[in-house]
Amino acid sequence: MRSYGIFFIGIFSIGLYTPCEGIFGSSSLQDYIDSLVDAARFKFDGVLSLNDSAIHQIWSFFKNKYGRVYSSIDEEKQRLRVFRDHLQYVLESNLQNLLTFELELNEFADWTSDEFNSLKKGLIVSTSFRRDMIIYNQDLLQPGLRKLHRRPYHSRRLKRRLHHERFFRDWFSNMFHSGKDKDNAIHQSNVFDWRTKSVVSSVKDQRKCGCCYAFATATIMETLYAIKTNSSTTVDFSPQQIADCSSNGNTGCSGGNFGPSVRYLLDNGGKIATESSYPYAGTRKSCRTSGLNEIQLGNIEYGMIPEGDEKKLADALTNYGPIFIGIDTDSKRFMFYKRGVLKIDNCPTRRQDMDHAMAIVGYGYDDTLQMSYWIIKNSWGKKWGEQGYLRLAKDAGNMCGVASMAYYGKLT
Repeated sequence: MRSYGIFFIGIFSIGLYTPCEGIFGSSSLQDYIDSLVDAARFKFDGVLSLNDSAIHQIWSFFKNKYGRVYSSIDEEKQRLRVFRDHLQYVLESNLQNLLTFELELNEFADWTSDEFNSLKKGLIVSTSFRRDMIIYNQDLLQPGLRKLHRRPYHSRRLKRRLHHERFFRDWFSNMFHSGKDKDNAIHQSNVFDWRTKSVVSSVKDQRKCGCCYAFATATIMETLYAIKTNSSTTVDFSPQQIADCSSNGNTGCSGGNFGPSVRYLLDNGGKIATESSYPYAGTRKSCRTSGLNEIQLGNIEYGMIPEGDEKKLADALTNYGPIFIGIDTDSKRFMFYKRGVLKIDNCPTRRQDMDHAMAIVGYGYDDTLQMSYWIIKNSWGKKWGEQGYLRLAKDAGNMCGVASMAYYGKLT
């Protein structure tokens, strides 16, 4: 289907995506679908088991819940066709065996993939930018990680000696401790979450502007500033300022990345505006330079995690703070993710395939699924995923490129 033009016109001309939940707010779209669809029958008959009456009931519920009004009968027919395809996809996915996650039809159910990619993502990974970051990586990150992982010779000797002592101590201790104690120790070593330290701000919604990079950058700076000032609360910083004012790789609502965003902040004297003084507009505006309440961050240093190295990614997360990451979110499983640990077979991991920026704020272990996961803050609103967060499989072959384009920052 190549009639995307009419879809984009509809979006911007009639404000298609303003929710109007009213009496429908207490019930999710997916809950309503599940109340109408016989899962057992659908498993065998597929979409054929959904008669026109059921589909139109679901369609009417969706339109009322999210306040959809279309410009013409023809456009509504096309939107319904897209909606029906997404409905089938979600139902079929949730019936698959051994899934570690669940999908749901949501407010994006009548969006085409092109619309979703244009309006809800916005990560730019240019060749020249990657080359600049690799040079910067050699100057900053590698010495930093050497400090964490490569001790001087006498320290390595001490580490080997302590390792041998720890081996015999642990062996002796294990003779007298239960498996439950060992499980608890393993569990604790697999859990870290900056949110528990009250230094991660609330989830935001980038709306229909491809400036995910600005939200992810603001998240990083908010936590780094809270850590630097030993604060138990965060100050919301302005992604709008980054989208409006940064350049040299950033293009407002048409995408950007971490490096150009940080370079703008450095050029701005290491200062960033508060969200309250430079509020988010959902579209690019002229850069404001007066009447702002700007926070002095100090000198900002940043570097790249070695590509694909989840171990160093975890080390940087715990030692520095939340990590700016690129993810390949081309799968519709991201679009309709509801809960659980997302794991996608054969998900691309090449850096050039990354298309959406988010921020890792921690990692954990799901005892039921027996899986490690990354805790990732998104910018698609609190109603998406797990209150706006994604759990993505950790140590699973660099799932969807989680460590392919990851940057950490420091305030000095």
